[in-house]
Amino acid sequence: MKVHSACLEAPGKIRLVEREVQLAEDEVLVKTHQASICLADVQMYTRGCYVESSPLSFPVFLGHEAGGTVEAVGQRVHEYRPGDKVILMHDVRAGGVAPGGLADCFKVKPIDVIPVPEGVDMDLACLGETICPFVFVVHRSGVKLGDTAVVTGMGFIGQIIAQGLKKSGATEVIVIDNSEFRLNLATKLGADIAINSSAEDPLEAVMERTSGRGADLVCQAAAYTDATVEEYMNLATELVKPTGILVFQGDFLHPVTLRNIHRWHHEALDVRSIAFRHYHWQQYHLWARDCLKPIQKGMIQIRPLITATYRLNEVADAFKEAAGNPDQLKIVIKP
Repeated sequence: MKVHSACLEAPGKIRLVEREVQLAEDEVLVKTHQASICLADVQMYTRGCYVESSPLSFPVFLGHEAGGTVEAVGQRVHEYRPGDKVILMHDVRAGGVAPGGLADCFKVKPIDVIPVPEGVDMDLACLGETICPFVFVVHRSGVKLGDTAVVTGMGFIGQIIAQGLKKSGATEVIVIDNSEFRLNLATKLGADIAINSSAEDPLEAVMERTSGRGADLVCQAAAYTDATVEEYMNLATELVKPTGILVFQGDFLHPVTLRNIHRWHHEALDVRSIAFRHYHWQQYHLWARDCLKPIQKGMIQIRPLITATYRLNEVADAFKEAAGNPDQLKIVIKP
């Protein structure tokens, strides 16, 4: 059958192309309800690579954040049937860039999708691949009732984590970013204190707020190509109290210089690098059910984090906007 897919032909050059796909006997064909653009997609679009040491081989069919309805299944597939609602959850350990979810239809192995939980709106379910890792950060963060928690970097990642920490018992959630738009949104969604790192010294502000003790828990959430990754990772090391918890989720795609990691040992910091998508697929398929519960029950607000919507035939404009506007937290694509 013919499908229309977003094809990255070279850095900065993406367009919608028509291509033939054959459904193998062990594959599932999904009609896309919605897809979205990841920071990793933007990295490949702008730099022609995911990590600098591994340039891409073009063309590349992008898209790993998506969901939809099963259209057809191969004769050896027994896990799904036509009409089932599914979320793309690509097995990253199997290799490859992406299953091409930025399309009107995409095909995958059954292990690359999970069922949509009952009661979850499809617009939100289609963001499941990007929501689950950050709810998982909250689950594994070690936050306790009464904690003062800090989140550095208030993109899509940080916004979810800040809401989750507040709902999980943190008495005070302090958010740090250099964008007034991101900070204002975070306070509307429940953060207690917002600090603009371009206007004041965040270390001084947090220490004053905590009477010099530092925060019980600090989560560094600036990720991928964000220019603040190095600055905020080092800031997080200074903000956390002795014996406190230092969490980081964002992937370091470029070399960074970390200072004063002597604190990690000398002051017995509990350092947690939390990665949802890099375990075995059977593990994160199980975890995804729990990670989607707060969305199912309306505990974490996702809709305000969707900052733009484009049609699939506007994919080139969508990537240009995603690459050029840091206040676009999540751009979704509708077929």
